[in-house]
Amino acid sequence: MPEAEAETTYVDNIFGLVTDERVVYHPHRGWLIAGLEEDRPLSHVASVQVETSRNLIGGILLVFFGVLTIWALIGVILILFGGCLLWGYPTVVVNTADGTREVMKGWPWHRGLADDFVKALQGQIVKGRGVSAD
Repeated sequence: MPEAEAETTYVDNIFGLVTDERVVYHPHRGWLIAGLEEDRPLSHVASVQVETSRNLIGGILLVFFGVLTIWALIGVILILFGGCLLWGYPTVVVNTADGTREVMKGWPWHRGLADDFVKALQGQIVKGRGVSAD
């Protein structure tokens, strides 16, 4: 019997796993929650993109209240979360063939991982459709 071909993994990080046959990702992933695991064939993914989200008003307010309460531990936590809102955090959006829009958020320092996941998945989507990636 011929040995079955193994899947080739292109990226495996906190946002998910991209192989030449399928994608495993974590919809509803947020800063403090890991999200559920979704396993889909590549043909069920319509598009994927990464956005950098910033919240200036929320970040400024958190930093302001953090400075006011710096004497307590809560002040430090508010300043850290406010800084993350000001810095900007990656948001990966996966659109499926059935019209579902799945959103995953990461910490600001996960921006490179989000870019890697999106580039790998976009490459496999284009390859699966038979379109040249050049």
